[in-house]
Amino acid sequence: METLKPRPGEHRISPAWWPAAFLLLVTALIVLTVILFRGTLRSTIPVTVTSDRAGLVMDPGAKVKMRGVEVGRVASVTGGNHPVALQLQIDSDQLSHIPANVGAQIRATTAFGAKYVDLIYPEHPSTARLTGGAVLASRNVTTEVNTVFQNIVDVLHQVDPPKLNAIISAIADGVSGQGPRIGEATTDANEVLTALNSRNDTMAADWRSFRNFSDTYANAADNLLNTVDSFSTTSKTISDHSADLDALLLNTAGFGRSGTNLLAPPNQQNFIDAINSWEPTTALLLKYNPTYTCTIVGAKLWYDKIGLRSVGGNGRTAILDAAVLWGADPYTYPENLPIVAAKGGPGGKPSCGSLPDASKNWPVRALITNTGWGTGLDYRPNPGLPGHPWFINYFPATRAVPEAPHVHGTGPVAVGPIPYPGAPPYGAPLYGPGGVPLWPGVPPAPPADAPPVPVDATPPPTAGSGDTNTNGERPAP
Repeated sequence: METLKPRPGEHRISPAWWPAAFLLLVTALIVLTVILFRGTLRSTIPVTVTSDRAGLVMDPGAKVKMRGVEVGRVASVTGGNHPVALQLQIDSDQLSHIPANVGAQIRATTAFGAKYVDLIYPEHPSTARLTGGAVLASRNVTTEVNTVFQNIVDVLHQVDPPKLNAIISAIADGVSGQGPRIGEATTDANEVLTALNSRNDTMAADWRSFRNFSDTYANAADNLLNTVDSFSTTSKTISDHSADLDALLLNTAGFGRSGTNLLAPPNQQNFIDAINSWEPTTALLLKYNPTYTCTIVGAKLWYDKIGLRSVGGNGRTAILDAAVLWGADPYTYPENLPIVAAKGGPGGKPSCGSLPDASKNWPVRALITNTGWGTGLDYRPNPGLPGHPWFINYFPATRAVPEAPHVHGTGPVAVGPIPYPGAPPYGAPLYGPGGVPLWPGVPPAPPADAPPVPVDATPPPTAGSGDTNTNGERPAP
């Protein structure tokens, strides 16, 4: 076989270079794989996560996830185990999906697995995005079995085996042969717990109430302490004035003896008689009690609306409204003697009428009662024209030798209001022989033992309203 020789003008690579090129290519692929695996070519930003601890299986290179998607890795863990700071490298292309108020927690894939950082998407995400240099606080760290084992080992290192053995031996000796009693105690405890179980809600409510009770006393603790502290001042004051206190007690005892002597016989019966004597008066005041308030309030209302203006309202002037009116009939004896134990108001009880606002009693209604004119008129009618009397001079009663008032213009009884057309005149008989009514509108005669019936109890349909006196008679027309 002949060796191929290059043609004139051709240049070929020597076969000795092929192994070197192959080794160079393999090395480049290995370096590229390592760079890609380590994420050296990634564009990342640094973020710090602080936590009380990182757990036993948290190493650099751990994943950083959000909603199960890897968004970075842990660059380093510094600060030991309590507390720690995790330096994260977050991919730049993921920053647009991570809000600035994102949360963080350290979690484990399994009970024995390595941990990773889980970014928690907030319920109300911020419009701002996560930036480089941000510091996030970890909410919690999942406890792995390794940590539990380590804590147990630390506890066992603090236990002295001989002492533990002695304690367990003592417990074994104590419960030896006590099986039946332990069983009974367990059964009794079960019954107690069963009874308490049905009262859990009540006990919970009691504990809540006790908490409120405790909070109340906690808030009042300063005041209670101040009160207790003030007792020392009070006790010191009492101690300093013990002599005065003894004198006060002696005087009080003497006052008590004097009061006993005052209230004891013979004054005891006098007090009882005085109280019994006051009983009718107090009963009368109690009966008319409703009228006191409405009278006083009505007077205040009158003063505010009318009285203050009637006296000028400035304390210096007065406004008078005077008029000359026809006189009323003079008092005559014995027709106008007052009635003892008179009654008035609805059912004979005290009444305020329209008080305290007298303006609500308009137009004025005349309430016929047995209160003021004896056998004469109970209702003073309008005297009409002419009046009776038309002149009375009371000044002679003020002379050195008093004289009776001079009365002029005396005459018949003044004309009263006419209840309805055809009403009987004042004082006229209402019934004839056999109880027959003599006037229109007069009801039938009542029985001999019945009280008089007012004549306007059943007025005619076309008649106007009127008033009567207590004798069932009409005022004279």
